[in-house]
Amino acid sequence: MRPFLLLLVSTFASAEPAREILDELVAVDTTNPPGNEAAAARLMARRLEALKPEIVEFAPGRANVVARLKGDGTKKPLLLLAHLDVVGAANQPWTVPPFKVTEKFGWIYGRGVIDDKGWAAVATAVFLELAKEKQKLHRDVILALTGDEESGGLGIRHLLKNRKDLIDAEIGLNEGGSLKLDGEKVVSVSYQAAEKTYQTYELTTRGLGGHASVPNDDNALYRLARALDKLSAFKFPVRLTATVRESLRTGALHQPEPRAAAMRVVAEAKAEPPADALAVLDAYPLTRALTRTTCVATMMSGGTRENALPVEAKAVINCRVMPVDKLPEVQKTLETVIGDKNVVVKPTEDMGWGPEIAVEGPVPQAIHKIAKKLFGAEVVVTASVGLGATDSRFLRAAGVKSYGIGVLPKPEELTRGPHGPDEGVPQSSLGAGVKWLGGLVRELAE
Repeated sequence: MRPFLLLLVSTFASAEPAREILDELVAVDTTNPPGNEAAAARLMARRLEALKPEIVEFAPGRANVVARLKGDGTKKPLLLLAHLDVVGAANQPWTVPPFKVTEKFGWIYGRGVIDDKGWAAVATAVFLELAKEKQKLHRDVILALTGDEESGGLGIRHLLKNRKDLIDAEIGLNEGGSLKLDGEKVVSVSYQAAEKTYQTYELTTRGLGGHASVPNDDNALYRLARALDKLSAFKFPVRLTATVRESLRTGALHQPEPRAAAMRVVAEAKAEPPADALAVLDAYPLTRALTRTTCVATMMSGGTRENALPVEAKAVINCRVMPVDKLPEVQKTLETVIGDKNVVVKPTEDMGWGPEIAVEGPVPQAIHKIAKKLFGAEVVVTASVGLGATDSRFLRAAGVKSYGIGVLPKPEELTRGPHGPDEGVPQSSLGAGVKWLGGLVRELAE
């Protein structure tokens, strides 16, 4: 175990319960689809048996499990949320079995170790430790382990619609943030106060068709290609919300120049940011995605055979929409940019939306306090906008102030991440995560 993280773990419960829980969870294949979260929910219900957990089915073979520690009611409840389903591992070049936690060279690997069974294991271990200590709590602490986060959030949606009494809370802590390791030290803590809305649109064009030996001037593929070319050159407006500004301001501390300088300039801009600074941010995919709604072509199809003119062509456009941009406005913008009434823009499934929440108040204050206490006064703490989707959007839309919190310290790298092969974290991360999340929960609930 790394010396720095060993220090963090030493004053809290052992990491062993979290590791045991993680081993159990990873061993249950909850690849979504089909999910099979009920099997994992039953395992966790047995561990939580003394607290009378409730299993709530939302589809055949699919279920959530919810348990509650009672407080004195002087403050409204705190919800700990994690999901039990994972993305598949088929056809990925894993070097270890994906559905078994494996230790190798100081790391632990397994599907869901990061997304999101590691969070579930840490949260469950913290929850059980609080129950054992029997400390006076001013809030009820609720633990909810849900299903289908990876495919639209049916688990949390079912609870909000049918059993909101089980999870109704003032504050939520969920996945979505990060603890960045540099060597043996946590150097930055990000927490998610907003996330982009996931919305896909389908573009459809039609042509006259006919024999390929006699080309006409109404070719569905060419019409679609012209539309996509226009979209590729378009940029949505910059949205400098409070979360975006803070993320740019503090994120600049760990970015190279001139990017860092551009981030500071844009963060402090009172009106439209200078074009040269925006150009620097737009040249880097992560900062471009942080500051704007983005829409990108991800799939295309058309035609029936090589010697026939295409009658129809389609493209899939995946948008990640800033919380302040409304979906009808995004669709209208796409239609305006394309400028062709013969290209039909149609949204696919509604994946849900949630507002941005405050970067000031009890939760950000607790994050700053515990981060400085555990990781040192020099640690950088920043709000962030989630570029992916989490179940927090449904909670925020329902009035729960849900913050994304990373619990497993990890170096910044492009490999060993969520959804990819050999998903993994340093072995010492579990113990540090128990200490970190335990400290936050105590600060907010006691």
